[in-house]
Amino acid sequence: MAARILELSRERWDHSGEVAIVGRSRRLEAVLEKASLVADFDEPILLTGESGVGKDSLAQAIYLLGSRREGPFVTVNCPQFQDGNLTVSELFGHKRGSFTGAVADRKGCFEEADGGVIFLDEIGDLHMGAQLMLLRALSSGEFTPLGSNQPRRVNVRVIAATNRTLSATGLGEHFRGDLFFRLRYFHLHQPPLRERGDDWLLLVNFILDRLQYRHGIAKSFSEQSLQMMRAYSWPGNVRELFGVVTSGYALSSGEVIEPEAFSSLIEMDGNHMARRVEDSAIRQMALNQGDFWSTIHQRYMERDLNRDQVKSAVAWGLTRVNGSYRRLLKLFGLPDKDYQRFMDFLRHHKLKPPA
Repeated sequence: MAARILELSRERWDHSGEVAIVGRSRRLEAVLEKASLVADFDEPILLTGESGVGKDSLAQAIYLLGSRREGPFVTVNCPQFQDGNLTVSELFGHKRGSFTGAVADRKGCFEEADGGVIFLDEIGDLHMGAQLMLLRALSSGEFTPLGSNQPRRVNVRVIAATNRTLSATGLGEHFRGDLFFRLRYFHLHQPPLRERGDDWLLLVNFILDRLQYRHGIAKSFSEQSLQMMRAYSWPGNVRELFGVVTSGYALSSGEVIEPEAFSSLIEMDGNHMARRVEDSAIRQMALNQGDFWSTIHQRYMERDLNRDQVKSAVAWGLTRVNGSYRRLLKLFGLPDKDYQRFMDFLRHHKLKPPA
């Protein structure tokens, strides 16, 4: 079923040019498998992840895989409306004269999505004035347009997405806890591209294939270009990668894409290799949420991290302990008795950085 989501996403990209879901890392496959299991349910789904990981693409794939695929798919960009009345109007509609500028009756997005799916993008930025009405709509399937006294009933599945940290202990003052729990019947967290092993390279080849199909010219990245891309942490995730590959393809005069064609779009420095892992597994160790075996080692064995990434993590650690592997052991949350096992692992997999 995970493969079916990948197929649906690629088909949609062929027609719309939107960011496709491509990859075979364990972490991505786990998310897609979970998504396929909940696609036919009607309860809300909460998608979380950094900006650019493709939450909108996953929402569309779930919609296409589910039983509501013959109905509408309506997207609402929640941060777009900062005024309470405008937000409520966008979601639930209004009656003429209900507020300044309401010159005619208007259907809201919930009514337009009747029988299908409504995708609430960046739900963490939804105006507080609309959150209670959304909660009621989720609870009962009913809402009342602004300025009306006649409730309306719709049959809509809600998929919400956010790049913010929404949790029972970290909601803050701007998001209702009861709404959070109502939205989080199913929770899917999409990992950032830097934590998906070599998925970035599969994406590069996928994009190049589609660009060749559209423009009739086959191009490839030079080894130097690939090394540069491999070392980059991709803070903008999949969306940034799509833009960089497309720009490099368009601006390269020959069949081989050199760094000059895209290097102005990415910020490179000597610490990027370390930050690829530092931002994920090393951060977990620093917060006592795991040690080397449960973070870096496990992800490497599952092929979610490649050899270069693990080597960069070790190099990063050694710079902070003056090159001492004994002290590195402590930094990585391991007891002294694990020293020989740790060193054997590094030697066996050729993970020791050059002196």
